[in-house]
Amino acid sequence: MVLDRYGDYVVIFGADTERVPVFTAHGTWVGLAANPDAITTLIDIHERVTGGDAS
Repeated sequence: MVLDRYGDYVVIFGADTERVPVFTAHGTWVGLAANPDAITTLIDIHERVTGGDAS
């Protein structure tokens, strides 16, 4: 398992799955990206829905 930061977001990469859980740095659930290429799309959608506030 590897944790990585995307600005105000934290993602968790697991060796046994393509799916990537995404949280804000404060621990709020954002969603489950289908694969690593979908992380930025998920973050972009979250920011549009929440007005860009990652908290």
